[in-house]
Amino acid sequence: MPIFHVHRTKTVLPLLTWLGIFLMPLLITMLEGHPRSFDWYATNFFLTLSICVMYYLNYFVFVDHYLMRQRVRRFALANVLASLILSLVDYITVGIWLLRVDESVKQGVLIQSGIYFFLVLYVLFALAASLSVAIRMTEHTYISGIKLADARKMQAETELSNLKNQLNPHFLFNTLNNIYALIDIDKEKSKEAVHDFSHLLRYVIYDTSPLRVPISGELAFIKEYVHIEQIRLSEWCQITLRMPPVDERLQIAPLLLLPFIENAFKHGISYSKPSFIHIDITLNGDQLSCHIHNSNHAKRHEGGIGIENTSKRLNLLYPGKYTLTQGDDGEGGYTTDLTVSLA
Repeated sequence: MPIFHVHRTKTVLPLLTWLGIFLMPLLITMLEGHPRSFDWYATNFFLTLSICVMYYLNYFVFVDHYLMRQRVRRFALANVLASLILSLVDYITVGIWLLRVDESVKQGVLIQSGIYFFLVLYVLFALAASLSVAIRMTEHTYISGIKLADARKMQAETELSNLKNQLNPHFLFNTLNNIYALIDIDKEKSKEAVHDFSHLLRYVIYDTSPLRVPISGELAFIKEYVHIEQIRLSEWCQITLRMPPVDERLQIAPLLLLPFIENAFKHGISYSKPSFIHIDITLNGDQLSCHIHNSNHAKRHEGGIGIENTSKRLNLLYPGKYTLTQGDDGEGGYTTDLTVSLA
């Protein structure tokens, strides 16, 4: 239940409840079938009013100022003093009223019934205070839980944004360095690479702001990126890319697969030894699988900031919905297998 619904409920429901309590004497009279005297109604009104005051004193003052601040003794003392004052006011008010409207009522009778009067009132005050504390503490717990959940959500979104902001420059710098290296080798190919890079840049800047993007755009982005690398490395590396037919209903976190593909190009290329990079992306319902197999020419296969950030994003966005395995294949190659449930 949203917080504004809680505020509305805690305002309207108690008012309706107290209205019903104040009208209870009238209902009792209607059920009994014979009228009561006006002083009976007045007495019940004053008693109910004092109980209502006790309830809201605890609800708006005592719980927040004392109980929530662990001042239990002050809370208990405040309730005792409030009960004493309210009961005295009720006793004096009702006594004076009865003496004025009914001459047969003697002061001695009022004094003798005073002990019973106070005991009944204290029990009612205790019940009103207990109910008020229970409702107020429940509201505090519920609203605190909502605020905590919102704070955690904001923290997660901020962390995701920071991780993606770190990832984007990392990708841009790597791609620019690759194109820069291509300029001295083949100017025509470098022009083609710059043209493709403009598409990648447009996607990164304008289309990756949401937490989820259509998978069609993400796969098109990967295709453009691999094409740039093919332009640069066609003479040194065997590169294959397989992608599934696009399901327009599915969405994915932006740039989720890119760090693993970048890592394959970073560690899978050698200008003196045979090199290969095979990327196979498949869809089975709402389950996305990405299998990357590349030659391993790195002395140590370190993931770097891109892989580390992507692992954190997977934990935040797809907790319990993904599997990731990476390692040497024992034959001079390196494999990465990522499976993500996009539902």
